[in-house]
Amino acid sequence: MLSLIYIGSEFYVKSSTMMSSIYTVDGRRSDWGKVSIALEKGEEVHIRPATRKEMSQYRKMLAEWKAATKKIDEEEDK
Repeated sequence: MLSLIYIGSEFYVKSSTMMSSIYTVDGRRSDWGKVSIALEKGEEVHIRPATRKEMSQYRKMLAEWKAATKKIDEEEDK
């Protein structure tokens, strides 16, 4: 069984595809292709919305990645 957490498509867009809109319950990035493959194999797929606490963690991750990307861009401009 594939158990996933849906955090929203805006994370995919705002992170320039560095983040996914779905993650495994233990925090590993997943994608819709994996969902499709699992379903084609006859596996059960469970997707639930993220809790407030989980959303907070993923927002923090997004902010950290955006800050790191900005630093890299600034260093390349030097």
